[in-house]
Amino acid sequence: RYIRFVGGSFKVEIDLDSDIPERCVWDTSGDTVCYWVAISNCHHPTSAVNHNDDVKNQIHVSSTDSRQTITSKLSLLVHHLNIDYGLGKIRPKRVLDDDQYKMQAFNVSLLTQRRLLGLQFPSNCSSRKLLLCTVPPHGLGSVMHHLAYCLIFGYALNRTVVFDWSEFRYEIQWDDYYYPLTNCTVTSDIKDQAAHYDHTWLAKDLTKVDHNIIAIPFGYIVHRQYDYMVPADLVDAMLPWCDDPVLWWHSLIMRYVLLPQLRTRSLIWKARKRIKHLTTIAGIHIRHTDKLFKEAKHYSLQDYLKIADIYFQSLPNDDTSNSTHNNIKAIYLATDNTTVVQQSQSYKDQYNIINDLDATTLAEGSYYKSPRYSSRGFETALIDIYLLAITNYTIVTMSSNVGRWAYELKKIYQWGDISHTIYSLDEAYHLYACDRYQIHDGQRAIHITVKECKAKDDENREISLKPGDLIYYERLGLKPNQYYGYLKTLQRRAIYPADCVRIVTKIYDYPTYEEFTDVKIDRLALYK
Repeated sequence: RYIRFVGGSFKVEIDLDSDIPERCVWDTSGDTVCYWVAISNCHHPTSAVNHNDDVKNQIHVSSTDSRQTITSKLSLLVHHLNIDYGLGKIRPKRVLDDDQYKMQAFNVSLLTQRRLLGLQFPSNCSSRKLLLCTVPPHGLGSVMHHLAYCLIFGYALNRTVVFDWSEFRYEIQWDDYYYPLTNCTVTSDIKDQAAHYDHTWLAKDLTKVDHNIIAIPFGYIVHRQYDYMVPADLVDAMLPWCDDPVLWWHSLIMRYVLLPQLRTRSLIWKARKRIKHLTTIAGIHIRHTDKLFKEAKHYSLQDYLKIADIYFQSLPNDDTSNSTHNNIKAIYLATDNTTVVQQSQSYKDQYNIINDLDATTLAEGSYYKSPRYSSRGFETALIDIYLLAITNYTIVTMSSNVGRWAYELKKIYQWGDISHTIYSLDEAYHLYACDRYQIHDGQRAIHITVKECKAKDDENREISLKPGDLIYYERLGLKPNQYYGYLKTLQRRAIYPADCVRIVTKIYDYPTYEEFTDVKIDRLALYK
């Protein structure tokens, strides 16, 4: 049995009686990308874009499946081929073995943590230029992303970030649950002396702002200079093995933010016992309270279970049976709506639904007056998100900060490509208030070729491309629909057609922090 996927709309054609030989063929035709995938164990070409070696583990079609069953299973795979959860997910030409790959990933991660520690723990805070970050009175997902954005901002500007927790709504002390983010504290003098960033600064080169202290209020944190920007000095080391540089970069920042104290590690360890006996489990996050006022569309429990069913159907029979008790599919349900929990009881004959009713009850209610902000509410919310992140397949809405946070946590725990382990019912993975694909003047980026393009002009001016080529974009070409950049494999600069490529990531010349290369990391929990 063979399946033909066509790029763009990803029409699915199933040929149940094909006599095509058992092989995989990579082909390009016009503006579409076409390839045949054998249902047998078939490895795909290294130049194939928008899918990976794990595809064969995402769907399992037996000879006894009906056409309707095959179509249902394929819809999940088509979703992952068609939806880009990262900025520009690529399939790296990985030539490293698994141990080498993990070691390179570890080294980049270790280098980033050393730089952040050196930047955030100066020997003399009074001699450092500072970035004052006010922690907003928002939900936990929003707060976590704001902390990460502040740190990226400080990393870009070579400023130590200090945090003003006075508006933080949760009834906890951050340092009781996570390691301190800096050894510098906010004083009244720092607040009084700070130059306040606002919309008039958007066009400024912030590296040239001479104020000793810059205050960043919530809402302006993502400056155009740094949206989706991966450090240029790390990107070459990352691309040979990193499927999504933007997600990886943000997971490195989150790794620094979320370094758990013993108290948090103990909470997580105890919570994991609830699902440790299950080899396969789907996680569902349903946010129904304040999000429905203006930020998101309502999705019912049935909408999530439909995707869960497709996932479970995509597993081989032995995996499904191992993941369940008496063939009942296992689901971890995290929600802020007790009505959803009550509805889930009507499915107990079909699913083993695990839910912390205490967490749901605490999260329910008014956004502004809710027990979710108690210490117990904080702890139960953390446990929900961590358990979602370690499930085999997670179904969320990425319009929610929690959905995106769960995806970033997954990346912290798993070295490889994780895009096939999560499903968003609404939006793709994104960074708040950032333009995913537009490259502004002065910005640099990396493009990946999605189809073969022959040079139509003098070879010294235009370059021929084949699928999978990476080009370092430098500026617009002289004509419409043209880019100018550097193709590393040929070691030359030339123009190339814009419709032959898509963006992988934007890159930025962050400071390289050579002075922090030997910073000691004595907190062993950092990589546990």
